Amino acid sequence: MRFLTMYRQLEGLLERRYADRQVASGSVVKEYLRDPDSEPCRSDLDLCREIRNILSHNADEDGEAVVEPSEGMLNKLSDILEHVQRPQLAVHFGTPADRILFAHPNDQAVNVMRHMLRKGYSHVPVVDRRGLLGVFSAGSMLMYMAENGLDDLRDELRVGELNEALDFGDERNEKYMFLKEDATVYSVRDAFQKRSERNSRLAVVFLTTDGTRQGRIVCMLTPWDVLRDGIMP
Repeated sequence: MRFLTMYRQLEGLLERRYADRQVASGSVVKEYLRDPDSEPCRSDLDLCREIRNILSHNADEDGEAVVEPSEGMLNKLSDILEHVQRPQLAVHFGTPADRILFAHPNDQAVNVMRHMLRKGYSHVPVVDRRGLLGVFSAGSMLMYMAENGLDDLRDELRVGELNEALDFGDERNEKYMFLKEDATVYSVRDAFQKRSERNSRLAVVFLTTDGTRQGRIVCMLTPWDVLRDGIMP
């Protein structure tokens, strides 16, 4: 039957997807239903799973299937296969590395802020030869002023002097997350939404070559990049 053939193709794709993890439920389809990437097709996939169970475990006295999936249902399963085979990568929705405004510890903070205002940037990664040190933002300056006062502001203030205001580990700071460069737009959006639900602000997601802070930055995403209209297929 065409439906079961397509469903087996789907299971094969998902088995390869989850080959490096233990699937707790024992079903790769159930595992995918919990995956943020299944969001656009979750309800249709759950229905397909139920139909597959009926077709596999129920038949009349002559061994014929008790239900026959409609052409519309076959089309839905075909769309699901297409979605799994060609996921929307987050890297296509964010700011690529060659368009990111980077700062260095010795840069004058006031000059970096001027560039941010002129180009409309809200967050600027601060790097040196060792890699990413932190992120400069309006919040960084507000934190610095709260701790040091307005009198300490001066034109020659260097980005590197902001110290803890750039520290990812400071609970007062905005939060940043690192994901691998092949992360999907749905996994990034899920990260922003979950942090928002916990009232813990996630300001930026960085896609890096290895998914860690030490990796080379490939792309930078803000909530506006993945929560805007037009993401859903």
